Amino acid sequence: MIRFLALFFFLSSTTFAQGLFKLSGEIQNPTERKVLITLYRDWVGEEEEYEIKLNDKNQFSFSTNLNHIAYIDFYYADQGFHYWIIEPNDEISMKFSPKNFWKSLLFTGKGSEKWQYYTLQRENFEVKNDFEKEADLLSKAPQEQYFDFLDNEQATQLDFLEKTPNLSYIFKQSRKADIIGSLQNYKVNFLSGDKYNNWTEERVKNSLKIEELADSVQANSLEYGNMYLNLMDLFVAKSAVRKRKNLTETEELNLIKSSYNRVLFSFQLIERITAFKLKNMIEAENITPKIQTLVDNFLETSSNRDYKNYLTTKVSFSKTLSQGSPAKPFKLKDIDGKEVSLKDFLGKTVYLDFWASWCGPCIYDMKFMETVKAKFQDEVIFIQISLDNEAEWREAVKMYDIKGINLRVDDNNTVSKSYGITGIPAYYLIDKKGNFAVSQVSDPSNGEGQELIRQIEEVLQRK
Repeated sequence: MIRFLALFFFLSSTTFAQGLFKLSGEIQNPTERKVLITLYRDWVGEEEEYEIKLNDKNQFSFSTNLNHIAYIDFYYADQGFHYWIIEPNDEISMKFSPKNFWKSLLFTGKGSEKWQYYTLQRENFEVKNDFEKEADLLSKAPQEQYFDFLDNEQATQLDFLEKTPNLSYIFKQSRKADIIGSLQNYKVNFLSGDKYNNWTEERVKNSLKIEELADSVQANSLEYGNMYLNLMDLFVAKSAVRKRKNLTETEELNLIKSSYNRVLFSFQLIERITAFKLKNMIEAENITPKIQTLVDNFLETSSNRDYKNYLTTKVSFSKTLSQGSPAKPFKLKDIDGKEVSLKDFLGKTVYLDFWASWCGPCIYDMKFMETVKAKFQDEVIFIQISLDNEAEWREAVKMYDIKGINLRVDDNNTVSKSYGITGIPAYYLIDKKGNFAVSQVSDPSNGEGQELIRQIEEVLQRK
């Protein structure tokens, strides 16, 4: 009974704890006048990005309300840290010099002990002993030797965590989940190789060294969730091989639900991954009747209000990008500085391509667009919208000889957001009435452009 009450208290505190998180800082001899912060409240909704200016005393401050633990990135120029845990009611102050970032980094205030732990953890397991480099070398060793190395490393890192004083219980449990998830994920990736196709799901699970963790800890942990997501993808692949066909979306989600295990994979964790999968389906295909049904089923059974609200909003927005919905208006300047508006092309079929010079698939697809553009040069307006900075954009347009109308969005433009751009390349077809002509545009590389040609021909034939 005592154990049950203690666990109940812990679950209640992690699930319902609310408070203000505060971060302030001072930069000695700054080389830039801003810091960049990315906040991850959960692993389904979008991350939040903040650009915070320094005041005349070279100081900055940031605050936000938190319902439970979250993760934060902090960057100043090209230095910073990634995925550090924060808690409600933390009030952390930091000081550093850009010339000697890690050695000068100083944390004080409530909750600062956890960030001091991260700096020591980095020194011990990344600087003095490069674990990732050693893991990469040993990944070529026999499976048993490699797994023993990972388990020993996990024990060492957990021991270091346990011996670090003044850390909150919630942080220790959350960080423990991250360490376990990160180390066991190496095993999952290793077992994804063809050599281990004959391993059953049960044998794979039994090879993982996982300790019992509270439901909410599993669900909120970055690395534990990543490990579970990769494990489920591995099981989906194994099931597809056995059935000799790809699993449907419904079959994939059912497989995830069936993995429930009181100790290893909680209902809260399964809800997180299911919501994440549904989010990806919506982004990949927009909202289809099949996906709508899956979302509706999730909304009826889920207990997580944040996931439900996010997916409801995601579905509503996706419908505004579906076939028949009005295309989002925009005004942008072309490469000659002339303002171009989407409404200028009302009565014409328009093809939109969101891209960037650093995006390999974008550049790859473009070579197939030459045939498409040549075939429809008198019937379709081809518009490329770059996410590059101006110098990179101009250089890329010239280097790749990108024909059509070339536009660019700057950092403050809302066009990418209004079109729901979460990854590139992203393509849209707009009909003569100014509406989205299809819900999902074929990639130019599909069938070397022929699939897209057939899709455009069908749109042009509409009355």
